[in-house]
Amino acid sequence: METILQQYDLEGLKQGIGQLFPKHNISLEQLLSQVFSGDVTGALENLLRGLASEITDPCIGAKNLLVWLLTLGLISSLLTHFAEVLEVHQVAEISYYFSYLLFVTVLLKCFSDAANEAVETMEQIALFIKLLAPSYLLTVGLALGTTRAALTCQVLLLVIYGVERLLIGILVPFLYSYLMLSVINGIWPEEKLTLLTDLMEKVTGWIQKGAIGVVTGISLFQSLIVPVIDTAKHSVLQKAISMIPGVGDVAEGAIQMVIGSALAVKNSVGVVLMLLMIFLCAVPLIRIALTAVALKLAAAFLGMVSDKRLSTCTNRAGDAGLLLLKTIGTGILLFFIAMAVVTASVRR
Repeated sequence: METILQQYDLEGLKQGIGQLFPKHNISLEQLLSQVFSGDVTGALENLLRGLASEITDPCIGAKNLLVWLLTLGLISSLLTHFAEVLEVHQVAEISYYFSYLLFVTVLLKCFSDAANEAVETMEQIALFIKLLAPSYLLTVGLALGTTRAALTCQVLLLVIYGVERLLIGILVPFLYSYLMLSVINGIWPEEKLTLLTDLMEKVTGWIQKGAIGVVTGISLFQSLIVPVIDTAKHSVLQKAISMIPGVGDVAEGAIQMVIGSALAVKNSVGVVLMLLMIFLCAVPLIRIALTAVALKLAAAFLGMVSDKRLSTCTNRAGDAGLLLLKTIGTGILLFFIAMAVVTASVRR
């Protein structure tokens, strides 16, 4: 395995892994060995085994969030109903708005933390591609040809641009606006902004699907056209070598063996990069998912005892958390699509 790392110049990949995961002792040699032997599940288990301790804190935080929201909702309901029993409607309204303000403060803090986590994760995805993609492109060039490596580089650059500009620069601020409008919507009993927030939620889904469609389309066209170009170049070279008297057949067999080895290395490195991407994003995804689930559970319980506007606002905050989760998932999926098309390719 050390020989493979040196021959294919994968030391840069090893250094990039050390830079991205300084707190984890990840062995590239061990991962490649397991992938070479077909034990992909074992490689993923070895990576995720070290994350068990990091999941405890998010679980406790989600539980505390749920308890706080339920407590505030119950107190708000008791204050409002108590004031209504005394037929002091102005006091009841003041009690509701006071509790709503306190409730919204908790929701905004939760969403802000989740959004910061999402932005940091997507920045890590972009950095991951920038650090580790060059070593992978070298294996692609050796296995499939320089044309395929160049176009793969372009697709990965498109993924980086999409993650940094589209997801971080547009979608995350858009989701902030979505939550703020949901908060404002809870002030009015008529909920005048419901249709607008529904439209914003749909637009978010359209942007995510559009980004996936663009990367998928470009990758598929690349997989259909580029292999023909590289195959033509390879066929001409192979025929020219086979015509050399005496050593043509031996040289052609050696070339086939080298190409087969390069394909195996290319596929193994691609699978390792996908596993490392899962490892990179596992904990942030779990944290945001637990926060969103806690908000949705709180909205479900509050809907039975508190004001409808309070439960609706909490439910919208949970929806915003799920949209953040989908945004990170979109960034991961863009990378997976670009990698899967190239990793599954073979020289024809």
